[in-house]
Amino acid sequence: PWLGKLRSQGDIASEKASAAATRVLTAQNGVIAEVASAWYELYYFKRALEIMEGNRDLVQHLERVARTRYQTGSSDHPDVIRAQVELGKIENDLASLTDREAPLLARLNAALNRPPQAPVKMPETAPIVDVSLDDQTLVSRVIGNNPELRALSFDVAAATAAKERADKDFFPDFSIGFDYIATGEARSPNVQGSGNDPIAAAFSMTLPIQRGKYKAGVRAAEARIAAQRSQRDQHLNRLEANTVSAVFRLRDARRQIDLYQTTLLPKANESLAATQRAYSAGSSPFADLIDAQRMLLVFELAEARAIADHNQARTTLEELIGESLAPAPANQGVSQ
Repeated sequence: PWLGKLRSQGDIASEKASAAATRVLTAQNGVIAEVASAWYELYYFKRALEIMEGNRDLVQHLERVARTRYQTGSSDHPDVIRAQVELGKIENDLASLTDREAPLLARLNAALNRPPQAPVKMPETAPIVDVSLDDQTLVSRVIGNNPELRALSFDVAAATAAKERADKDFFPDFSIGFDYIATGEARSPNVQGSGNDPIAAAFSMTLPIQRGKYKAGVRAAEARIAAQRSQRDQHLNRLEANTVSAVFRLRDARRQIDLYQTTLLPKANESLAATQRAYSAGSSPFADLIDAQRMLLVFELAEARAIADHNQARTTLEELIGESLAPAPANQGVSQ
């Protein structure tokens, strides 16, 4: 082949192999992110179940208190009915929540390539890992480390090498060869050269006279380069948008966690305790007690949801970056 043709073919194969190897990391990151997301959704399910069951026990206690006060004439019968209605609603919500366990387990097992009914130990806690990097740094790390973006860059390089190879089609190829024929023993010993094996030399050259064909090949190669670059730019824009969205969800969830843990939940518990004392003293209606209980339930569920959302947003960022954002364990590298 003309000088450089084989090198261009090698460059094309090398860039395509690099793109394929990098896409293995994309697949791995996708599996890790799906497992983590399913795990944190399972955490929310377990936490919500505990909250709902605790709330059911609380309403059952309130219903017994209302029934006792009604029997002693300290309250009206509607208080008992209201407590029983609230208890029925909680029982219905618990049943609906319990039904979610099977699809959540199936999702996690599918990500782990296991049967849908394979046993899974429920998560006890979910860590709240703060990401100290600023938004612009996160976007820069995603652009610099995203494996799919690097794979698309390898695709562009492969298309560029293919264009270089197409340019060389305008040059001829050469072929040089030698051959011989095994004739065996001489049939005419008296004839000079009889029985000798003939040796032949061959030389050939391709003439690239179909220049329109080769020009079309070059234009096709240029179009592939443009297409690969457009695909890479589109993925880059999508990466930036997904990163900004994930960062917003991360910051928003962290703000909600702080709000519920430091302000709303303590106030809701304080309000419920104060309303219970007021109701026992006969200075507060039962409706206020139910409202305080319902508000506490809403805040507890919202806090659990915010913790799950925070971890899932971090998981999305880790998938985009291609590496963990959680700090390394303190005992990493130490043999146990």
